[in-house]
Amino acid sequence: MVKELLQKMEPVVYEALNNACTSGRISHAWLFAGPPGTPKKEAAYLLAQSLFCEKQDGLACEQCEECIRIANNSHMDFAVLDGSKKAISKNDIDELQRRFSLTSAEKGSGNRCYLILNAENSSAAAMNSMLKFLEEPGEGLTAILTTDNIGRLLPTIISRCTVLSFRLPGADYYRQIGKEHGMADDDISLLSRLVRSPEELLAAPSSAPWQNAVAMFQQYLGKNGPFSELLVDYDISYRQSEKADGAAMVQYFLGLLDLYAHDVILRNQDGPKWYREALADARGSQDDYGRLIIICNQQKERCNKFNDVNLLMAQTYERLEDFKRESGT
Repeated sequence: MVKELLQKMEPVVYEALNNACTSGRISHAWLFAGPPGTPKKEAAYLLAQSLFCEKQDGLACEQCEECIRIANNSHMDFAVLDGSKKAISKNDIDELQRRFSLTSAEKGSGNRCYLILNAENSSAAAMNSMLKFLEEPGEGLTAILTTDNIGRLLPTIISRCTVLSFRLPGADYYRQIGKEHGMADDDISLLSRLVRSPEELLAAPSSAPWQNAVAMFQQYLGKNGPFSELLVDYDISYRQSEKADGAAMVQYFLGLLDLYAHDVILRNQDGPKWYREALADARGSQDDYGRLIIICNQQKERCNKFNDVNLLMAQTYERLEDFKRESGT
């Protein structure tokens, strides 16, 4: 259940929401902010369920008919806009306002709620309309917004909301989960520092994106064919047919490079035998690996559904080729 997940991953958020629901002092507007992979969406749905739950004493039971209808987006007094699927327009916000300009559509608590996921993916006009909506809430109306990047929201929107910050759990949390599920130590040692959810941790080892990313990374290190042939081998062997899988693979590849650069700088020796050998053989200065970290982070930011993954990989290879030549690594 989401309540148990929040207690483990976000105890401060859990206490804040539980106290608000227990006391009945629920803000008219909430903003859940934190990096991708944190349970913001799950917490947002839990709070929405708590407004309608038939059995709740504090946070929602997650099992009654009302809770299930909220989870399925089938409650007439609950609406969702998802900025992770498409940019939110002013028309989307205006339509939301029209929908909630009337009293509640269903009998019961009289509560109404709308959820805006990835609210930062909104046009400027949409944000201004959103701000007006937050400034003039209707009776019994609660707004819940989530964002992966709070810096892209209008400061005035942030100021109208009760903000709860979410943080990614540390590697130790994922190591424990991996051990509990019998994962191989080699997989745990790397994935525990890269993944963003327990589900991703458990699914990654057998997935093509992860396996191909590891092979690509080993080729970068010269342990699985020459680096000079990496781009050719990407086209022949590693390229994924599904765009989402391709993006995941490139993200894993860049994540492994980033991890490697950090471990070289910090002289960390955790990982599979081949990885420890690569760390021991690493050449170049700390400044060189600082540059590699910058390259990885810049390319990771560009790895999203709006960009061509294969073109991004070609650009990444060119940047890595220049880096290797200039640094001698």
